[in-house]
This record gives sequence, structure tokens and C-alpha cells, in this order.
Amino acid sequence: MVPSHRAMLTRVCGGLGCALIFAALIGPLPGVRMPAVASDGTVTVFLRVEAPVDRDTFSQTGDYVCVWAGEVTVPREVTITARSGRQYRLFVEDGRYKSTRLDTLEVEDLGPADDALGATSVLAALDAASDLGGFSYQVTDMYYPGQGFFVTSIDGVAATGAVGWSYRVWNEELAASPQVSVERFLLGYDSGGVALPHNQVLFYWGYSSRCLPLRVTPRESSVQCGLPASLMVEAFVDAAGGGAWSPVQGASVCVGNECRVSDADGLVELGFAAAGTFRVDARAGFDGDSYYVPADGLSAVTVVAPCAVVSFRVEYPGNTGIDFGSVIPGASCVPALGQTVDRGAVRVVVEEETTVNCVLELKAAGALAGDDAEMPFSGITWGLCADPTGAVPMTSTYAEIGPSDAGEETSYDVWHWLSVPAGQPLGVYDGAISYHVRVEET
Repeated sequence: MVPSHRAMLTRVCGGLGCALIFAALIGPLPGVRMPAVASDGTVTVFLRVEAPVDRDTFSQTGDYVCVWAGEVTVPREVTITARSGRQYRLFVEDGRYKSTRLDTLEVEDLGPADDALGATSVLAALDAASDLGGFSYQVTDMYYPGQGFFVTSIDGVAATGAVGWSYRVWNEELAASPQVSVERFLLGYDSGGVALPHNQVLFYWGYSSRCLPLRVTPRESSVQCGLPASLMVEAFVDAAGGGAWSPVQGASVCVGNECRVSDADGLVELGFAAAGTFRVDARAGFDGDSYYVPADGLSAVTVVAPCAVVSFRVEYPGNTGIDFGSVIPGASCVPALGQTVDRGAVRVVVEEETTVNCVLELKAAGALAGDDAEMPFSGITWGLCADPTGAVPMTSTYAEIGPSDAGEETSYDVWHWLSVPAGQPLGVYDGAISYHVRVEET
């Protein structure tokens, strides 16, 4: 659990600036209704429709807007009007799923089905949602003769060439893209290629498999008020055998208007200033390779009282940040400017109003990036005294600085040194060191 401070290295053969990162403190939001599934012959799902904010700019931005989202009871039969004007009745009779074209009364047998569940197709769910949400949709029966219906438009947003509407069916583990037409996947059945329960149906506009749905999952079932909650952002990536959820860097995770960006491990932390249940959303746009369909907004964090207090600050002698000045390639253990025998490059302080036991930590963020070159962050070492002999290299995982007891002010001076490899290209190198407070588990 984490208040953090990040020292941004604006020069490593130059200066270092800093920027504070605090967890967002958020008030409670309304409760969350989770989707239902098949029960007693009734199939209900949570259905979402995600359309492009601007179809003309979608290829560059990947921005989505939710047309409608809500719980739908899937009708046992439905009559569909195709763009051609032809109408089709989809129903189950005597254990067979059937489609009757009403102008000719031609009947097509679509396979075995359950009379108790009925023709609970993805298309029937979309039709019911359109009535509830007041949006339009169109299907065609002519694109792929004999292969079923194809959704050509929802809420006035039409397919264009290879870019159009796709659907996914979610269960507890997968956000699968069934390879059957919308009227041929029956929700609530254990025979459609996606294991039960079918919790959610997602319709989205875009480049089919290049558009990856997001989910955001709290890593703890509950968190104490005043402390950050850790959340994981993942995208479902299709692959042979069904696909899997994979962490996403750079996703914006929001509770209300408070947002944070996920790191390389797909993790983000949000803090809460009150007890309650908080809905969490996530979106990522287009990253140059993939388009990301926003999360469903159903995930929630449970925050329990009483509220903890963590008061934490980082001090620098003289200039703000860490500064190594100009360092010659091949130089070893060059001290940060401003640090002395008695004062480190950084002083981290947990103040006495803190009500929980803590551990102070630090870590590096990736490599030091320069003018078309990089330098390992291990070239920066750190220690708790002015002697560099026992200093240890910075790593990308948190290392412990020291403990701090609740109700007591605790401070640590941290000294830093820089060693530059011989032959390192000259330039201005940037990077970041994060100073962090981890709350000890009780």
C-alpha cells in the first residue's frame, strides 16, 4: 500500500527534477449491480454496446463511447426484420431451434435446443436491449448466404468495409469471440463453445480481433479507508486454445473523475478517503498496435473503516531533485550534487500523524534514457551513509530503506552515486527513482 514520491531524472549527466505522485482520495459511489445468468429457464446477461466516438478518427485514437449498457432478460423467441425487409421468426419447438422466413414460411432447422430456455440468441439479446435502451440496429441476411445474420449498424453507426460490428461473450475467465453468427450463439446453453456462465455480451465497432476488451480487477477483496487499493488492468488477447488476459500498460483507471495510469505490470493504485463501495472503470484507446474496448464499469472496490492516515514527504538539500552534474564516461561513484557527509541526496520522512506501521522503500523505473541511447539504472547506487563502499545498485523492484512505527516521526537520509560506463555516448539522460511507503500488514 503506497503513498509514493517519484524523483524524475531530467539529466543524469545533468540535473534531476521531481514530481509528486499521490493516490487519489475519493468519496463513495452508488452500489454495483452485477450481471445475472441463466436460472429457472430464464437467461439474463449484462449487455454493452461500444461505438466509436468519431468514426473518421477512430483509426488514430481508438476512442469509444458507450451507447448502452444494462441487464437484459433474453426473450425465448424473437422476430427480426433484416435490411432487405424480410422478417424471420427465431424460436424453439420440439427440441429444435428454428428460423421461419415469414413471407415464404420457409423453415430452417438450426439445430438442437431446449424448449425451456428457448431461442436465447445473442441477436435476441441485442433486440431486447435496443427496446430497453432506445437505440436502433440493423442486420443483413445477404452478406453471407446460408451463414446467418450479420450486424451492419447499431445506433446509426454503420460498418465500413472491413471495419464493423463484432460481438464477444464473457464467462468468468474468457471474453471469447464466437465464430458463429449472432442468431446462432445461444446464451445460457452449454454447447456454444463458451463455457457457462455467460455473464456478458459485448458489441463493439472496430477491427474485430485487433480490438481487445479490457477488464480491471481489484487485487484485494477490501481495503482500509485511507490506504490505496491495487488494481490490475488486463486485455483479453485471442489465441489458439481460447486466448488469455494480459496486463496492459498505460490504461487510464478511474473512479469518478479521479484517474491513474497503469504501469508496465498493468497495476495502478487508487486511494479512498471514505468507506463504501466504489465502481472502477478503465480505458486505453489505441497504442499503435491494438485498440482497447473500455472495461464494463462493473468492477468495484470495497473500502472499510476506520480510515488510516499516512503522512509522507521527500526532502532535497538545496535544489529540488537529484543532480549528478556533468559526468565523464568511465567515471565511478560520482556523488549526487548537494549530498554531504551529514546529509544524503534525499531525505524521506514519515510524519508522526501516521497511524499505521510502515516500511519505506525505493526503486528505479526502467533504464536511463538519453539521446537515442540508454544506460542501465544499476549505474546509480544508493546507501544509508556517506560511504559508497557498501552502496547497492538501483533495481526495478522495491528495496527496503527501513521501518517506521505508527505515531512517531521517522526519517532516513539516502545517498546516491552514479557510475557511467566507459564508451557511453554523451547526452542528456532521463530516468526516475520512486520513494514509497508500504503499510505493514497487521
